[in-house]
Amino acid sequence: MGKKIVLNLLLIVTLSQIVVAQKKDTVTSLNKLLMLQATISPGYWFNQQKWNSYFHATLEWCFDKRVSIRADGSYYFTTQNVAVPIFKMNHSLLLGAFYHYPKNKFDFYFGIQPGCAMVLQRTYKTNILGTNNDTTIVNPPLKFAPIMTAACGINYFFWKYMSIFAAVKILHGNYIPPYGKTISLDELRISAGIGWQVRFKKEGSKHNRVVGF
Repeated sequence: MGKKIVLNLLLIVTLSQIVVAQKKDTVTSLNKLLMLQATISPGYWFNQQKWNSYFHATLEWCFDKRVSIRADGSYYFTTQNVAVPIFKMNHSLLLGAFYHYPKNKFDFYFGIQPGCAMVLQRTYKTNILGTNNDTTIVNPPLKFAPIMTAACGINYFFWKYMSIFAAVKILHGNYIPPYGKTISLDELRISAGIGWQVRFKKEGSKHNRVVGF
């Protein structure tokens, strides 16, 4: 009986310390916050009506209470439910700005990011001579296609060093093969996962420590 009382007291003290720590770490400003996120991201490819799979990572610097710059990288794995995907590669790099609406531990945001897609098509057949016979295009070259994205999402900072996030992104772009018709790269991409963040404060500040939401 005595052991149960001691354990209960320890549990209460521990929970109270966690609550106090969370209250101390709750801030509404994103200023001087560095965020890193990574996840597996599906993308619905409108042209083929199929789902692509990507490894998606972001690096974001909040230099203001509401404004940030963010770099995104997506590594293409495959297209689902097809025997042979059209592309060997469909990676992308993005850089843009976001506007945030932080409230307590939540952060709602939206922004735009231009960038480029690195596209490598597999060997394919197309009619380039205006006859009834298709020509096989073997090992097409790697090409870079300009793309534009618009995104919105939400972060929830459950600990001063970690967060969870969810976001949707519309991507627009076109791949122009060496021969044949242009292929639309338009996609709806969905991301959700765990992020990490560190806040930086100036020397001499009374909040000279890493703090979080």
